[in-house]
Amino acid sequence: MGLVNKLGGALLVAGAALAGNWAGDHLRALSSGQPHRTLRLVHTTGAGETVVGVHIVLTNFVPALLLAWLAGKPRSVYALISGLLLSTLIGTTYEDIVLARLSGRILQTNHRVPVRAF
Repeated sequence: MGLVNKLGGALLVAGAALAGNWAGDHLRALSSGQPHRTLRLVHTTGAGETVVGVHIVLTNFVPALLLAWLAGKPRSVYALISGLLLSTLIGTTYEDIVLARLSGRILQTNHRVPVRAF
């Protein structure tokens, strides 16, 4: 019974962090005029298959979980508030920086100049 309670509590905290991120993203979109990101990601492959995934801004979700864990009880309330604040104030700034760096590295590795051995 203790394991079920711990798993249920962890899912509640994760859900609160996601709800806070979603609400913060909508607040940011209202205040800045930028389009908000959806939690659902739909992609159609070249073969015509539709792939549905969950788009979570990890640069806001993971810190919200970490702050809730560090703050103590009630963790779900802290997860909701920290997710709301992080998504409202920071948005996707860190994720965009990381993606730009990763895409730059991928482009650099794809366009290597062959090195001749002496």
